[in-house]
Amino acid sequence: MNSNQIELFALPLFNKERLDQFLLNATKEESRSYYSKLIKEGLVRVNDKIVEKPSFIVKPYDKITLFLKPKEPLYIEYDKLNITVLYEDDYIIVINKERNMVVHPGPGNFRNTILNALINSINKDEFTDQERPGIVHRLDKETTGVLIIAKSEKIMRKLSEQFKNRQVKKTYLALVYGDVNYKEGFISMPIKRSKIHRQKMEVNLSGKVAFTEYSVINKGIFEKQIVSLLKVNIFTGRTHQIRVHMSYIGHPIVGDKKYSTKSCKNCPEIALHALKIEFLHPITNKIVSFKAPLPQDLQDFLKRCNINYDLDL
Repeated sequence: MNSNQIELFALPLFNKERLDQFLLNATKEESRSYYSKLIKEGLVRVNDKIVEKPSFIVKPYDKITLFLKPKEPLYIEYDKLNITVLYEDDYIIVINKERNMVVHPGPGNFRNTILNALINSINKDEFTDQERPGIVHRLDKETTGVLIIAKSEKIMRKLSEQFKNRQVKKTYLALVYGDVNYKEGFISMPIKRSKIHRQKMEVNLSGKVAFTEYSVINKGIFEKQIVSLLKVNIFTGRTHQIRVHMSYIGHPIVGDKKYSTKSCKNCPEIALHALKIEFLHPITNKIVSFKAPLPQDLQDFLKRCNINYDLDL
């Protein structure tokens, strides 16, 4: 065995799990996306056979051979953008994400992302995740609000573990169509990617568990329609989770063209805002909380709907 090759064995009492997750749990060294990439490149073998699917299920007694790749230099170019920083120390940056900003580079969006703007503020040379270094969680392009960026691989792993274990409290404000009858509600419907519309997610019993809690703050009227302002807490971080769940119960988010058939002129582009986030600081282990003010377009729209709100939630 050479220094670039690692052999792992699943114990007899091992619980079955995905190959990428198994490697992450077994090594604790890199990110899950790093291992997923190695698998897809044919650099992981199970019982001496190449496996190229990260979702491959590892079973008891399986032998996993991992061929490591040397780190590649990080080539994310700096772009000067106007980013509102809510907090920064030697370990994390917390920002108020503006509308229509992409979080990290990807197909079709290699420049002018939040990561492009902050790339010189993180310890970029030590990251193994070369595609989205420091990105612990994401917000949709149209969604505004509070977002955390880790400055190092170590901090990124610590924060990711909190998200995985549902230790991070995320509070959103969502303006939805309709008169939400119940003052409080809880949605626990699984979500997966649509097989027909690949850019959309959907409630599907074969999907991943997703939990959304909401409460009604106030109601108003816009163009003779009742709209309801909700405080929303999510306990899982599925793609488009709030948008999918609210549409599923018949109250899609105002301005959401992807999950609503209602037309709304002069609306904010998705009236969804990540208001507050609370977590354990990865170094001090003290609970920290950060809040992002509402964007001006959403403030103005709530006034048009005669909705009063208090952000001290």
